[in-house]
Amino acid sequence: MTKYLNVNGKENRNLVIPDDFVAVSREQHPRNGEQVTVVRYQKEGPVVLNNAHVTVIYGSDNRLISYNNFSFEELGSLPRSQQAINLATQVFQSIDSAYAHQLSFMRIDQETRTFTNDAGQLVTTPILWVKFAHHNGSYNWVSIGPNNEIVEIERESRWDFGQWRRGTEEWNLDDWVLAREGKGPQLKAPSALA
Repeated sequence: MTKYLNVNGKENRNLVIPDDFVAVSREQHPRNGEQVTVVRYQKEGPVVLNNAHVTVIYGSDNRLISYNNFSFEELGSLPRSQQAINLATQVFQSIDSAYAHQLSFMRIDQETRTFTNDAGQLVTTPILWVKFAHHNGSYNWVSIGPNNEIVEIERESRWDFGQWRRGTEEWNLDDWVLAREGKGPQLKAPSALA
């Protein structure tokens, strides 16, 4: 039976938690000056960075800030551009309709996301990165993978125009966490400084 993330007390069928995943860590970290809760789901055991996992970030008021699902190994096609925009809009509506009302579509980029599976193989997933601007000045997006699977959602991301890179902390990106902990290299722009 498929598990889904609960958002505002309701099961959100856009946001999958793999059946064999459990919450293995729950930590508090600063993000844009706010203390947020970062929850990591993976197979039971100690946290293993860059493995198959789902990371979810909640604001201090329990609003969903981000969802990253690095566990898809499915083949399939990406949606067409208008279908991707429609799906991304619907996903934001399902999370926070008042917030979604103030989003304006910007563009779609084609990217990839990677993780290492249980067999030690690097899995690369193509995505359509559907980006929106919000009236509050932030950048927001939904990333859609093969078969219309939601790979990422993020809201309230700030841009550092002076550094020409992301200004918001990236607790949902394992390589950034490694850099922050002094266990990996500083990521190149446009990633945030660790």
